[in-house]
Amino acid sequence: MSSLIVEVCKINKVEKHPNADKLDIATIKGWNCIVGLNQYKVGDLVIYCPPDSIIPTDIIEKYKLEFLKKNGRVGTVKLRGVISEGLVLDIPKPMGSSWKEGLNVAIMLGITKWEPPQTNVQYNGGKTSKKKLNPYFDKYTDIENIKHFPTLFKEGEEVIITEKIHGANARYGILPKYENSWWGKIKARLFGSHEFVYGSHNVQITGHRGRKCYYETDIYAQAVKKLELDKKLPKDYVFYGEIYGKGIQDLTYGLEDITIRFFDIKNIKTGKYVDYDEFLILCSIYKLNIVPELYLGKYSVDIVKQLTGGKSVLYENQMREGCVIKPIKERTEHMGRVILKSINEEYLLRKNGTENK
Repeated sequence: MSSLIVEVCKINKVEKHPNADKLDIATIKGWNCIVGLNQYKVGDLVIYCPPDSIIPTDIIEKYKLEFLKKNGRVGTVKLRGVISEGLVLDIPKPMGSSWKEGLNVAIMLGITKWEPPQTNVQYNGGKTSKKKLNPYFDKYTDIENIKHFPTLFKEGEEVIITEKIHGANARYGILPKYENSWWGKIKARLFGSHEFVYGSHNVQITGHRGRKCYYETDIYAQAVKKLELDKKLPKDYVFYGEIYGKGIQDLTYGLEDITIRFFDIKNIKTGKYVDYDEFLILCSIYKLNIVPELYLGKYSVDIVKQLTGGKSVLYENQMREGCVIKPIKERTEHMGRVILKSINEEYLLRKNGTENK
């Protein structure tokens, strides 16, 4: 999950395509895009549309983007042996004459983000509940691609790099039922202060007691039952994990069933994610499997590149989706929480891949 950044960017580098006489390779931030020969030069301002941008019909027609007419979705392709990620557009004139580097023009141009369908979830036989959602059941951080923020981590900074699992994002917590008002405190005394809630990245599936809440296709509840999360998790934390295995995505990790590994925890009393050391301690106490740790140490660009590709630690016959990088000690910057993902190019190019949530 990540936000949509369609940014006015400066071209950092242009080099000749090694296998095509009429093509160049333009580098924008951390992205490489194939463009026409001599179409751009270093320092030019352009609009960069990352993979999974949905380009509206009027833009497709204006820029003569015939290859996008089917569904408008920008992707990653390999042209003559070179990877091209995203789409480069000229800044429109005269409306874009005042656009400066760093401006996000997604809304102005009507460009939206492609969203994968929700994974295997039923809610009360197909109906969503009208019950008020738990106010403390926070969604997980939208993780941006490191190619958007190539200088966010500094060389030598202490980081943890973990494998990014291709599955379905899940969250669980035993959380306060009521907000901290005088009436909420009275209701907490009368009816109990906490409730168990679980769900996907976007949807709180249930938080209800006294009625059936497990469904055959509710993969999120299967983890609850298997691990007894509703009984053993500590109060006032949200645990975030990835459900994976057979039937979840096209990458099954050699499993005939499904399982879950956890990757982050949020303390709702402080409103902050816990540092990595505390995360390890909590997962150890409550016997929760965690995502594979690929590297713990000083950050470098080369280490990230090395750990982005290759085979999965979980199953040696399957490619790795990529990796996630975050500091050992939580911190924030202008773009929010410091956590980035780096995606394996071979994963992006695979055929018949699924991207369910």
